[in-house]
Amino acid sequence: MKKVLKNCLVINENLSVEKRDLYVEGEKFVDFVDGDIEDMNSMIVMPGLVNTHTHAAMTLFRGVAEDVALSEWLSDYIFPRELKLTEEDVYIGSLIGFMEMIKNGITTFVDMYFFPHAVAQAAKDVGMRGIVARGLADVDGHGAEKLKECENFIHEYASDPLIRGGVGPHALYTCSNEYFKESVEVAHSNDSLLTFHLLESPSERNDYKARSDIEAVDFLNSIGAFDEKTIVAHGTHLNDEELELLSQCKTTISYNPTSNAKLGNGIAPIPKALSKGVNITLGTDSAASNNSLNLFNEMKFGSLIQRAYKKDPTMMKIKEIFKMATCNARKPIPFDVGKIESGMLADLVVVDPNELSMIPQKYFYSHLVYSFDVTAIKKVMIGGKWVYDGDFCNVNTQEVIERFEKTVDSIDSRI
Repeated sequence: MKKVLKNCLVINENLSVEKRDLYVEGEKFVDFVDGDIEDMNSMIVMPGLVNTHTHAAMTLFRGVAEDVALSEWLSDYIFPRELKLTEEDVYIGSLIGFMEMIKNGITTFVDMYFFPHAVAQAAKDVGMRGIVARGLADVDGHGAEKLKECENFIHEYASDPLIRGGVGPHALYTCSNEYFKESVEVAHSNDSLLTFHLLESPSERNDYKARSDIEAVDFLNSIGAFDEKTIVAHGTHLNDEELELLSQCKTTISYNPTSNAKLGNGIAPIPKALSKGVNITLGTDSAASNNSLNLFNEMKFGSLIQRAYKKDPTMMKIKEIFKMATCNARKPIPFDVGKIESGMLADLVVVDPNELSMIPQKYFYSHLVYSFDVTAIKKVMIGGKWVYDGDFCNVNTQEVIERFEKTVDSIDSRI
């Protein structure tokens, strides 16, 4: 399908703006094409945001565990519920998660969970793009079976236009050292994205060293876990030497400021990481630990909490944080996203500059980070197709919500 979007105020990756027409052929932007014309009437058109760490299906657990530490949050509330989940539960939870992301301007995700086919189907049904990394752990058994499922999924979706598989060993406290090594080998042998939680909580470093008599990062480096196709989630307690290593290995950190703060895990050393050249992206984490799936919130809070902590209002500048939510994510993932130009995938968000949170219009680039209200998002395109236009184009919103609420009640009855 060919489209011409006329009179767009296009935001470039450095937050400069130019008024021009956009041309879409198939799933990509092109230099010129004759096609169906749609007048954008000087609406702002920005690249779709990229959420590099999430567990979409955990919308099912939004609000179930509040005001508790990470260890209690996981062991007393999350893990017991996850043991009861069915593939159908994960599908509907993921569908709601992806709908929320799209409505909030997120067009690409990196998800880690189980029942990967259910996650992928939910994404395809709503029209979303992303990496589905099969969450892996062997402390509860069946590790080999999960790893095989992960590898089969990667092969099955190797040429899918919207979904690719990834490898997601959950963490060093849920995976044995040997199993983590096997997971890394699967990622390398299949040339796939590898993503895992690392040094998220204050106790994680000492707990791991007590078990293994080696630093977590040293072990991971010894098995080749860090390279340009690795996304480390959180990294809240990485030290200077470890950040230098990640920079040398071209490894990406997914910065999840709201989740880190909510669970009392600390403030990730993002300014120090940036000074060492580490690639930084943004993630929401789950709706159970955030509790929203909104990268505009992460841009604002993620920058301001660093300024408050360092007592320096000049760090984490607008252009820097905007790149974390868009083009920086293109480095580790296999999709040409995060930028509006010919040859890139046609993933975009249409924003009304007349919404109250976007005025005065002459400073709109500031508003995108500091005052943005997602009600200003009017349309979302993924792969050259509108997926949101005031409502979702591919699913019935009310039917999905009703089904979701019944699923939540069903899960609660199993606990």
